[in-house]
Amino acid sequence: MNFPIAKSVLSVMDPLVFSSTRYLAASFFLFLLLIIRRQSIRISGKDALQLLGIGLLGVTLFQGGWAFGLNLTTASKASILLTTAPVFGSIFALFKGERTSVVGWFGILLSLFGVFIIINNNLTEITLGDSSFVGDMLMIGAACVWALYTTVSGTMVAKHGPILVTAWGMLFGATLLTLAGIPALMAQDWAVVSPANWLAWSSTALIGAAFAFIWYSSGISRLGITRGMSYSFVVPVVAIATAVLFLGESMSMIQIGGAVIVLIGIKLTRSN
Repeated sequence: MNFPIAKSVLSVMDPLVFSSTRYLAASFFLFLLLIIRRQSIRISGKDALQLLGIGLLGVTLFQGGWAFGLNLTTASKASILLTTAPVFGSIFALFKGERTSVVGWFGILLSLFGVFIIINNNLTEITLGDSSFVGDMLMIGAACVWALYTTVSGTMVAKHGPILVTAWGMLFGATLLTLAGIPALMAQDWAVVSPANWLAWSSTALIGAAFAFIWYSSGISRLGITRGMSYSFVVPVVAIATAVLFLGESMSMIQIGGAVIVLIGIKLTRSN
């Protein structure tokens, strides 16, 4: 549900402003949670460098690409394109010793073919140059970065737990986003952000960022990269339904067919 909710906020807030502020808020909430649970928030210098890299991937690059991409394409299409993350995850998992079968690789290629159909939205000619093409590419790039984040953060999550890793990673990543977004922050017209927009912003910070990152990292640590990431096929089902309901979005039959192909491919990858 984060896709249509965030889409409504991005209509009045710059993507960099939206991303940096909500992840700063999410990180402060997680640090507060650690303090309430009387858990130490201290990290070593070596861990800080690793968490800086994790924050760069999981927040700065991923969230930057996600927010800008979502701003340039529809919430429905964005949610489908982001489900290609398990495809990239399977590739990165090879470097960690997780093997993928022939059926799994067929699923990966099938998913990529489905993505092409969704973006092209035509079965007879190439139409990749439409107005949402840049947004679509940013979402695919974000999916690749998210898969890489999932791969490299596993060791730190196993060592320190998902809450501490997520809190520090978000703080580092959001700080980098804030530095990059200083001009946008200064130019932001805060008067146009309504109470409803702030409520939506709060939900994306607390639920869509803080809790979602924790639950995701905890699940990956139990299931492994390929199996864990494959659960993202649920995302477009909910995102499309809510985008149609609240934003009045629609998808062509060709794009719906492409979505089905993507989900079948991911299912094959998961069955590996």
